[in-house]
Amino acid sequence: MAPGLLEAAIFFQGVNLIEETYYLHDYDKVFKEDQKKTLIEAITNLASSAFGDKIQNFAMGEHIVFLTSNKIEVPSKETDTNESIPIIMYCIAEKDTNKKLLTESMKTGLFQFVNRFSAFDILSKNLDKFKDFASRFEKIFKGLIKTEEETLPENIKFKEVHHNKGGYGNATTPNYGFHGKY
Repeated sequence: MAPGLLEAAIFFQGVNLIEETYYLHDYDKVFKEDQKKTLIEAITNLASSAFGDKIQNFAMGEHIVFLTSNKIEVPSKETDTNESIPIIMYCIAEKDTNKKLLTESMKTGLFQFVNRFSAFDILSKNLDKFKDFASRFEKIFKGLIKTEEETLPENIKFKEVHHNKGGYGNATTPNYGFHGKY
């Protein structure tokens, strides 16, 4: 099974502005929503205070959480200068995912997001405003997102099989099944 991207999100001040998931099944999710939010907040706080935003990824079992950040400039209420506030993109992927390609894609995605929306838009956290940008993730992460086809072994073919429903003449009902080597 090919490794792949499972989640991608842009996180700002405790809120996912955009979040896309690519799990094939709900039971595959790595974290519950409240766990994920707490984890990402803790990591970003640790990264900014102890490591100066140098954490790029860390492993958790069979998964890796990738982080990249950027800054948005907002006018300071107390002074006449701008204040830099971090905005973070994180991705959760399977351990053997191409780290270099994913990291570059994340940087591209966050750069595009910060350049697409104003500081006011981002600060207001109006999630409806960002919905259309989520479709751009599929283009940005092309080749990294796991699809259903990649999970089936190549030697399994899908075909329609007809069975006679005894007692009703030659009536046939489709029975879809997998055939091939298991």
